[in-house]
Amino acid sequence: MTTSVIIPAYRAQDCLVRALASLRAQTITDWQAVIVSDDGFDYRALVDAAGMLDGRLVFVSTGRIGSGCHHARNVGLGAMTGDTVSWLDADDEWLPQRLETLLPLARQHGAAADLLQCVDEQTGQPLPPSQGLETGLQHLDLAAFMQLDQPLVPLFLREHVQERIEGAEMAEDVLANIRLIDRIGTLPLVPQQLYRYFIRASSLAHSEQAEDRFDQAYADYMARLDHGDGFGLGPASRRAALAGFARKRALNQAYAEARRAKPALTFQDFVNGV
Repeated sequence: MTTSVIIPAYRAQDCLVRALASLRAQTITDWQAVIVSDDGFDYRALVDAAGMLDGRLVFVSTGRIGSGCHHARNVGLGAMTGDTVSWLDADDEWLPQRLETLLPLARQHGAAADLLQCVDEQTGQPLPPSQGLETGLQHLDLAAFMQLDQPLVPLFLREHVQERIEGAEMAEDVLANIRLIDRIGTLPLVPQQLYRYFIRASSLAHSEQAEDRFDQAYADYMARLDHGDGFGLGPASRRAALAGFARKRALNQAYAEARRAKPALTFQDFVNGV
């Protein structure tokens, strides 16, 4: 069972090779990586220069500059050939046992996810894990998923592939996971941290405008859930998602207030009460 891994690449010249090295280190070798250039750069040449060209690598382009990870992921989906699919940002990496751990659960339940290990890009040091997460295998329904304060990056069967929502960039991973859980019922979550998520101060989510952009995005998503198309969710899922986004919006507003008093405060430290 081949797993296709979609990797959007925007200004990823300094990190893509690290991400690909983490795939090459997987204990399961039956994977395909779809690298989607979203900046016009020839990433095939970069990988070739690093001596890492591999028949499992597919290189495509959005044909645009900075069209957004949601659009790049959709382009990548069009080039995938695997039976299962997952995501890897070009500046992140997987631990070697990720596929080995998640594939059996995904085959049984339609999808599975693991915890993220958040890492400071500058120091390379892991940040404290989010509090309140249980230590054993969980099966998250939509309400439980919306209580999480960290992203999840599922691995799921091809039959559950849905294109990312066009125009939704902030928290677009949350929207994708909401729609996945609505489709499969519950999402198995293993307690291992098998996805290394590198936090960059220069990223969109950590910019000075991030809180305002998230606030507007949450308001738009809530309106769409309340009296719009609801992203195609069933009634119970719409209610759970609406309540969850209201909570996330209030938390984001509280974080913005806390940052005004302490500008260096990270979101991870804020939710952990540091």
